[in-house]
Amino acid sequence: MNIPSRFLRVWRIVHPGHGSLARPVDRLEGLILVFAVLVATAGLPFAAAAGSAVFAAGKDRSAAETAVRHRAEAVLIEDGAPVVIAVRSGGAADTTPVMARWMLPDGSFRAGKVPATRGMTAGARVKVWLGEGGEPVEAPLTRSNAAFRGFGAGLGLWAAVLILSWLGYRVSRFFLDRARTDGWEREWKTVSRRWSHS
Repeated sequence: MNIPSRFLRVWRIVHPGHGSLARPVDRLEGLILVFAVLVATAGLPFAAAAGSAVFAAGKDRSAAETAVRHRAEAVLIEDGAPVVIAVRSGGAADTTPVMARWMLPDGSFRAGKVPATRGMTAGARVKVWLGEGGEPVEAPLTRSNAAFRGFGAGLGLWAAVLILSWLGYRVSRFFLDRARTDGWEREWKTVSRRWSHS
């Protein structure tokens, strides 16, 4: 089916006409389709607003975390976990917690576990993020990650609205098709009785 014929089919559903062949159930299907399209269209600004809110919250979090977290270099004081060869995936280049030592901004030293790539040996240097108390923390949320989360939240919400609108139309059409079939069967019985008596 080419594009023009699809548009023509949708137009016939939305506007079945006022002839004798257009039944009330056909007009109802057209109204339901229009309503589904309106719901999907109306959901777009709400999804955009939700995405903007998620981005704004992420941007504030990024600024707050960047203000109190700083980069440092830790020196491993023990060997890291050995490299694991996975049979299915080939290799595992993940990180594991390893004891290390690092210097704080005031010149004092602190020891603790930091994430290090498997296979690293004692004396190796790894980059870490430190919190206000000098403890290892996760890297602060970046502005680009905040934007990505906001875009994903908005897109996900709008996709949910589209799917629900489409499912609502399809379920309605299923019941309308059953009503059409029942109507045809009743009309056929009526016509067949007339033919049998003539």
